[in-house]
Amino acid sequence: MKFKPLACTLSASLILALSACGGGGASTGPTSPVSLAGSTSSGSISAFGSVFVNGHEFKTTGASVTDDDTGTTPTSALEVGMVVDVKQAAGSTAAAPEASELHLHPLVRGYVDSSDTSGNTLTVMGQSVQLTSATNFSDHRSCLTAATSACTALTGQSGLTATTGSAGAAVAGSYVTVHGYLFGTSAGSANVVATLISVADAPAAGASGPVFKAEGMVSAASATGVTIGGLSVDLTQATCKVSGSATPCASAFSVGQVVATAASAQPALPVATLVASRARSGAKVTVDVAGTPVEVEGSVASVMASPASFVLRGMTIDASAAGIVMPAAGDIVRVTGTVASNGESITASAVKVLHSAASASVAWMGDVNGVAAGTAANTYTFSILGQSVTVTADTRLMDHSTRGWDMKADPATNPFNITTFQTYLAASKSQHVIVVCEANASGNLSAVSVKIVPADAAAGVAGLVDATPVPVNSGVTGTPSTFAIHGLSVSADPAAVFSSHPMAGTPGMGMDGKAGNAAPTSMQSVAAGDEVLVLGIFAAGKFTVTATPSRSNGVIDFGAPKPGNHGKHGGF
Repeated sequence: MKFKPLACTLSASLILALSACGGGGASTGPTSPVSLAGSTSSGSISAFGSVFVNGHEFKTTGASVTDDDTGTTPTSALEVGMVVDVKQAAGSTAAAPEASELHLHPLVRGYVDSSDTSGNTLTVMGQSVQLTSATNFSDHRSCLTAATSACTALTGQSGLTATTGSAGAAVAGSYVTVHGYLFGTSAGSANVVATLISVADAPAAGASGPVFKAEGMVSAASATGVTIGGLSVDLTQATCKVSGSATPCASAFSVGQVVATAASAQPALPVATLVASRARSGAKVTVDVAGTPVEVEGSVASVMASPASFVLRGMTIDASAAGIVMPAAGDIVRVTGTVASNGESITASAVKVLHSAASASVAWMGDVNGVAAGTAANTYTFSILGQSVTVTADTRLMDHSTRGWDMKADPATNPFNITTFQTYLAASKSQHVIVVCEANASGNLSAVSVKIVPADAAAGVAGLVDATPVPVNSGVTGTPSTFAIHGLSVSADPAAVFSSHPMAGTPGMGMDGKAGNAAPTSMQSVAAGDEVLVLGIFAAGKFTVTATPSRSNGVIDFGAPKPGNHGKHGGF
């Protein structure tokens, strides 16, 4: 018998639960937002009720919202996970931040040409897109609200389809818009670290605007075009602009610059070349005036010990100020500082590690209990499956508990954010949540994201198998295998323990339910350090998985994390 996948809002959304994020790191230096007129704060949206960016609630009354590719955008089009540049209003203060302008500029728009679930990556428009446990997914396809043949909301990588076939006979994969941080240009590295993958219907024939787009650092340039990641961009038919002014494309751009290229005509699939209709210079720093205060969030591409510096979004961060602790490559950090004299780098006064690449992540699914105000302002604690979790203003908060949430704007009234956290949960019809957490060196859990999902009896955990107690494997049904995840004991009948390899459409919780795959073999061994996903019965502080696999009962063992993967797999 095959499992039916757990309802998609429960099953796929934490397929990235163990990815390269962890730790909830310490900050060095001040943490108040920059608050001078004209300063900017650039980071991902974590919640609404105004807009929460970089841990601060920016009042948006009177603020303009602009998609730099398409023009003015309504505030209701903003989503949790979008990266925005917030220009503060003249009256903005550290105590009461206020925005005058919000700019968003997704880095990639196009079809998914490949999806590597073992490497946590997508290839879209020639760009290698890294997914992490902090990556959100949203689904805006029209089938979600169709009267007949309605589809189920896509909530994770496993639901995406990739382009099949060769050039001239290719079938396009899922159409996505990728929001995130610029990362690297070297071969084998990700070009973008994604904060939000937004899925939509394929563009209609003849659609106008920047339907297909790639924005990134130029690695090669000539009189006829540029190279961005794995994409060769033909500029011979494009209109090019530098700093808003029309410029001959043959001399507009050079290696190392950030350039946004786009076209309305679909390129040949899988995409290797884009004949652009437009191209414009982008920015590594949201402002380029020396001495301007900024806050910038991103993923560290590389680190240099001397002089103390690191690369973030393609720009050099001078981290030589006293008291700054250097981050590691792969960490997601927030930098507070000032634009340096060259206008393309930042002199940091503070660095806060938001998610440490080296730390373990764990995901929980169950009912939330015991919500209480934390010891620090704008923090809360709650219990899920007996685990204590801390929520902060940096935690991404979403309510996906009602049908059609993918097509709705985040509410302007009674929004789910850190200031309403306790009252909102108390009033919710569903107390069932999916929580992606990070464990610091002491084992304390901080939430990367909290997502309210439809009420369900299912409970689950995804994480790395503890070394102590030593896992005990049984090969006889009726005699359970035993192991622990983050100290939580699991007793699982070996008949319901599976390997991850034949995932889709087979007994695999968290899979996309596609047909045509062979059933996996049960009674797999579980080893310390393996990434596992467990769904079962939680009672008296222990998970129990019975012998009959079902939508809410079973174990998937993804094996040992791959180098550089930091434990991506495991999700509901």
